[in-house]
Amino acid sequence: MSMSITEQQLIPDVQAASLGDKDAFARLVKACQRSVSSIALAIVKDLDASEDITQQVFIHIWQQLNTLQNPASFLPWVRQTTRYRAFNYLRDNKVGSKVSGEQADAILAEFASDTQLTDDLAKAQQNQIMADFITKLPSDSREIVLLFYREEQNSQQVAELLGITESNVRKKLQRVRELLKDQLLAKYGKLILTTAPGMGLTTAICSALTLTSPPVAAASASALAVNSSGLAKISWLFGGAMLGALGGVLGVILGMRQPLKRAESNQERQQLLKYRNISIGWVLLSGILLALSYQFTAGAVAPVLSFSLFLAGLGYLQYGVWQTIKPRLLAKMQHDAAAAKVYRRNRLWCWLGMLGGTLAGFAGLISGLVSSNRWFWG
Repeated sequence: MSMSITEQQLIPDVQAASLGDKDAFARLVKACQRSVSSIALAIVKDLDASEDITQQVFIHIWQQLNTLQNPASFLPWVRQTTRYRAFNYLRDNKVGSKVSGEQADAILAEFASDTQLTDDLAKAQQNQIMADFITKLPSDSREIVLLFYREEQNSQQVAELLGITESNVRKKLQRVRELLKDQLLAKYGKLILTTAPGMGLTTAICSALTLTSPPVAAASASALAVNSSGLAKISWLFGGAMLGALGGVLGVILGMRQPLKRAESNQERQQLLKYRNISIGWVLLSGILLALSYQFTAGAVAPVLSFSLFLAGLGYLQYGVWQTIKPRLLAKMQHDAAAAKVYRRNRLWCWLGMLGGTLAGFAGLISGLVSSNRWFWG
């Protein structure tokens, strides 16, 4: 799919902001804050909460911007981050009280006849009206309707900011018009426009950035550390991935103690030592690959591929160990009936352990990717 005009226009500022240019990031905030706040509002149905989420999203984007490999993926990344944080807000908080439809209509009628929109309508009333209105909308049209009126009814701009076709925008807007009376929809649209974030929110976000590190701060700090200390050259190795790999090495060493102890021939022992040493090297190499995938890529693809490669190699090596000790176990079974049951039980638990470990490993990996907001494919 080709890039939209909006995406093309944002790329220079994305590239500049990823190098720490706050003015460029301020332009990104101004260009995207209405779409971010509209997505958040469509989910949480609370104006104050949507503005808080919007600020959180942009601060997170600022801190992580240097991890975005493809500047053209900026808008999908922002949308995904916003939805993730909005749903987390719903999970962690209880939104304020709702208002009945009749009450909302009465408040809206009073609002529509008044020229002093933002001064005479209390924020609490705005929240009540908006929550009632959003609830009336089809769930797949809420983001579109809110952003349509906040972008002053520019359907092409809405389509580009939300990453959908303009025909889809028009189709869903028509469905909403059929569902609600045009006159009532126009009144709601007037209110939606007055609640759109403006320069005040942009200024607040940019002010908050002064308390956070720029996106290149981590890279700069690493470069400084490398110049000042030789030990810092390998400091990144001691992240979570490498600590896990070191734990895996310990597991390999401990797990091979019994097979090595019970080896009945020098050939078997040498073969088991070979598999043990290769396994240790493979675990360390996989830890480095996983650490690199987190350090130099964005999203979930590289970590998932690295972990899958690790499991495939480890499975192959474990199969080799099993084939090495299998002849000794089978020979023992011929002279000991009880050994047959032990053999089958050990084989069953071996495969169940590998399957359980694989599933648990992937579950942990995915949970970590989701919690660190990397679970997107842009």
